[in-house]
Amino acid sequence: MKTRKKRQRQSRKGREGKRDRLSELPDCVLIHIMEFMDTKHAVQTCVLSKRWKDLWKRLTTLAFNTFFFNNVVNFSKFVSHVLSKRDASISLLNLEFTRRGYAQPYLLNRLMKYASRHNVQQLTIFINLNNKPRFEFRPYIFSCETLTFLKLSVSTYDSSMIVLPDSLHMPAIRTMQLESVTFTAYGCDYVDPFCSCPVLNTLILEGVALHKDLNFFRISNPNLSNLILDGSFEAGFFQIDLCTPNLTSLILSGHTDHPLITKCNLPLLEELTIESRGNTCYHKTELLIISWLQGITNIKLLTVTLSALDIILQDLSKPLSAGLQPPCFVQLKALMVKKLPYEELSEDRFKRSLKYLHQNSPVARIEFDFDKL
Repeated sequence: MKTRKKRQRQSRKGREGKRDRLSELPDCVLIHIMEFMDTKHAVQTCVLSKRWKDLWKRLTTLAFNTFFFNNVVNFSKFVSHVLSKRDASISLLNLEFTRRGYAQPYLLNRLMKYASRHNVQQLTIFINLNNKPRFEFRPYIFSCETLTFLKLSVSTYDSSMIVLPDSLHMPAIRTMQLESVTFTAYGCDYVDPFCSCPVLNTLILEGVALHKDLNFFRISNPNLSNLILDGSFEAGFFQIDLCTPNLTSLILSGHTDHPLITKCNLPLLEELTIESRGNTCYHKTELLIISWLQGITNIKLLTVTLSALDIILQDLSKPLSAGLQPPCFVQLKALMVKKLPYEELSEDRFKRSLKYLHQNSPVARIEFDFDKL
């Protein structure tokens, strides 16, 4: 009996003497650890002790995700609670917002207004708007002077659900990814949204559309180096004008029938990837890929898919192609052919399209990422 009581006293003494080494860390270290957590879990640390009660209010990274909530009401209340209780004197550097159901416009606009007023640098938004009324983003984020990275991804069958301001004045933005949004213009017959983004380096556009009767999309930016254009069935038909003299990498993919125009001939373009699969509403009188290749002469790496090769042969069968010379890639080092899932092409069409691309680039080697047909 005495031995048992002695063990109990020693065990209690050991517990009482055990140090909370985590709580002994400096505030800046604890906050840094919390910023790797979802914000809901970071806020829940306030119950651990008095030391932890207000630490979450000094977070510079916020991540809101509906995955961790039972219903929309609780999620919206939590977001509002965090924005109202957070220490407003501290800059918000990184904000992530993921809403798998319908995202209320008032909550989104409040979130972006808060972020822009607190010097946000990186912003990622994923929202679902299927079968809901469209709304226009207020220009808080699109005139933010501190934002360097923006990813706006909208899950919707209708790109017109999200309408962006006609001009984006973002002096610090370097990387921008926009998915399923609509560009508009007032008093013009074309849109030119990126001309006021002087340090923009990388631009990714997926399934974007133009508002109402606009049919001319200008991408003008003197600093842009990397551009990805990924089309969709819903985007509609419009021309794309590239005024990007410092562009070095261009990827054209998805279902698209947008004629590509460039007046500067893209003198620094070295890598071109064409993964276009064509569109059911593809204009039969237009040239899709061959017209893109006119004037592009300095590329060193050209990557094409089997579907792109098939579209090239379709272009060659049209009267408009008769007066065009085959592309001449004077610096081309490699022609890479890719086979995407479910792509098929007869051996004859495969060889004919490759011959067309290669005939004025004799020093370029042809590579395959699949077994030859």
